[in-house]
Amino acid sequence: MELLHDTRISGKPSMNTSAGHTPKIWLRESSPVSRCSMRAKLRRSCLTTGVTPYRARQDYAHAEWHTSNNRQGLPDDTVPYNLNRPCPPQEPPGDPSVHSYTIQDPDNPKSPPIRFKITVPKTLTVATWEKTLLTNLRNTVPSILLQLEVDPKQIPALTSKGIPLLVEALRAVLSGESLSGAPSHLARRDSLSAIRGWINMVSNNMASSARRLITNPGCFIFSALTIPGFLFVDLGFLVLNPGDGEPRTPDQDYFIHPVHDHWLRDNDNVRIYYNANFAPLLNIYADGITFGNRIYIKFDRSANSVTTPLLGDHLFQGRTTLLLHEFVHVEQYREFKDSHPAFGFAYLKGFCQSGFDYMGNELEREALIKQRWDDKILKDPVGTQFMDKWKLNDWAASLGSPLMGVYTSDPGRPGRYSLPFQRGRMTLDCNGPQTQPGLIAEPQSSCTAHT
Repeated sequence: MELLHDTRISGKPSMNTSAGHTPKIWLRESSPVSRCSMRAKLRRSCLTTGVTPYRARQDYAHAEWHTSNNRQGLPDDTVPYNLNRPCPPQEPPGDPSVHSYTIQDPDNPKSPPIRFKITVPKTLTVATWEKTLLTNLRNTVPSILLQLEVDPKQIPALTSKGIPLLVEALRAVLSGESLSGAPSHLARRDSLSAIRGWINMVSNNMASSARRLITNPGCFIFSALTIPGFLFVDLGFLVLNPGDGEPRTPDQDYFIHPVHDHWLRDNDNVRIYYNANFAPLLNIYADGITFGNRIYIKFDRSANSVTTPLLGDHLFQGRTTLLLHEFVHVEQYREFKDSHPAFGFAYLKGFCQSGFDYMGNELEREALIKQRWDDKILKDPVGTQFMDKWKLNDWAASLGSPLMGVYTSDPGRPGRYSLPFQRGRMTLDCNGPQTQPGLIAEPQSSCTAHT
C-alpha cells in the first residue's frame, strides 16, 4: 500500500499524479455529523484536484489518502464515495450569547474555583438591560452559593435578599461611588450595612470545612457573587456600543505618552468610544469606564483637540484628565494578562477590602494618582505654553510627544524652562513676572520657544 497522506480531512492531500498514478481517496467514516463535515471538504477537494473519493462500508475513525494503482492493504468492501448523499440535521452551534467562566482567587488557592455562565443576547438594549442583568443574577447566585457549600435550604432566601444588594454594590463599584462615603449618600450607608449583614449570613451558612479554606471569607464571598454582574456589564457594553471605536488624537497623545509610554510603545490597540451608550446602572454617575482595551466616554469627541491657549481650554483639560485615569485601568488589565475575570475579581475584592470605599480601592487609587502626573504641563500657566508652541509651530512630527509631565527650570537662567520630547527638547524663554509659575498669563505671547 502506498500511503501518501494520513489526515482527518484537515486539508487537501499531497498526491503523486505522475504517469500511472490516478489518485483516489479511501475514507474511513465516523459519526454521521463528522461524515458530512468530511464530505463538504472532500467535495471541495474533488473540484480542485479531480481526486475520486472512495469509502469502506465499515465504520472507521479517520481518512487515508491512497493511489489507485496499489490497493494492497485496503478493505475488500471499498466502494466509490457518494458526495451527494443527504446529510442528517446537524446540532445547532453553541449560543454565542452564552459565556462560561471559571475563576480561581489567587489569594485563596485552596478555595473552590467558581464556575458560572452569563447570557448577553445580541439584541440587548438599554431598555432590556436591567431585566437581563437580574435574570443573570437569579441564575448565577444560587449556583455559586451551592459551590460555596452553603446550606441548600437557605439558598432561595439568601438569593432573594442578596440580588438587590449586589445590584446596588455593582452600581457603586462601576460608578465611582462609596457605599461608606459622604453624608449625602445616607441611603448607600444603609446599603453598606445591609450588604455586610447579608455577607455574614452567607458565611454563617457555609460548611465550616469550606469556610476554613478561604482567607478573608467576607470579601471572597462578595467578589464571587458580584463578578457575574461585572462581566455582564463588560460584555453588555460591547453590544450597546458596536464598532471599533477610535484611536487617540495627537493632542491627546501629547499628555498620554508621558504617563503611559512605557507600555504603549509595544502594545497599542486602545480604542475610545465617544458618545457611548451607558448602561442604566451607570448612566447617572459615570463619565467614563474601561473594560480591557476599550474606553467608553459619555461625551462627544468635540474636545479631542486643544483650542489654544490651553490654559483657557477647561473642557480639553477635564476630558484629558479623564482619559489619563482610564488609561491606567487599561494598563492594569494588561498586568492581569488581559484577563477580564481576573481583573474584575481583584477590583471587586479591593473595593470590599477598602470598606466599600471607591477612593480606597488600590486599583482606583493608582488611577487617581496617575491622572495628575501631567498637571504641570496640562494646567500650569508656564507648562501649558509648551503645548501652545508645539501646536503653533506644528512640531508634532519633528518632536513627538513629551517624555515627562513636569518641566524643569534653569537655575542660572531665570525664566528659562525646558521639557524633553521623544525626538528632542523644547526650551521656553519667558520674560516678566507675569509668566512665573502659578500666575495667570497670556501663554502664546509671553514666551518664546526653540528646540
